[in-house]
Amino acid sequence: MKRLAGFHTRLVGLVCLVGLALTVFSGHARAATVCNGPLSGTVVGGVVVNSGDVCFIDGANVSGGVRVNEGGVLFVCSSTINGGINANGAGNVILGPEEIPGCGGDQINGGVKINNTGPGVLPGAPSIAVENSTINGSVHLSGNSGVMAVAFNTIAGGLFCSKNLFDLLDEGGGNIITGAVRCNFTD
Repeated sequence: MKRLAGFHTRLVGLVCLVGLALTVFSGHARAATVCNGPLSGTVVGGVVVNSGDVCFIDGANVSGGVRVNEGGVLFVCSSTINGGINANGAGNVILGPEEIPGCGGDQINGGVKINNTGPGVLPGAPSIAVENSTINGSVHLSGNSGVMAVAFNTIAGGLFCSKNLFDLLDEGGGNIITGAVRCNFTD
């Protein structure tokens, strides 16, 4: 019985040590910030835009990337996104549009992947605009059904399109793209 009690004491001590080690050495992971409205400043843990929400990221520094769920709308102006942007079924994804006064381009460290978006929920706007930005990663546009504009960007990683309803608009401005380009542009 004494032997069993000693084992139990050592087991409890070991469990406490493991718990302490996990607490000390964990990265203190943070949950993603749900965005519905304006968002600026420093955001750690990423951003999520849910169905029916309209997120306007302006002058922000986001670590953890941005995810736009089905039906969400995203605008990004003058921001740094570390971790890339991933949208599937979004209403609109608009990055760095000069049509919005004071909206500067963005620095995106990671890829941009936009699938199954469009035809767009905002009247007069393209369903997808990737403009005036530096993207340190590839851009993938697939299965989108709305008008798409990709203009005045520096893209390090390639530009890839597949099964979209429309070709890309370059709005009279070229892109500097390092890597393969598998998209067609129209005027």
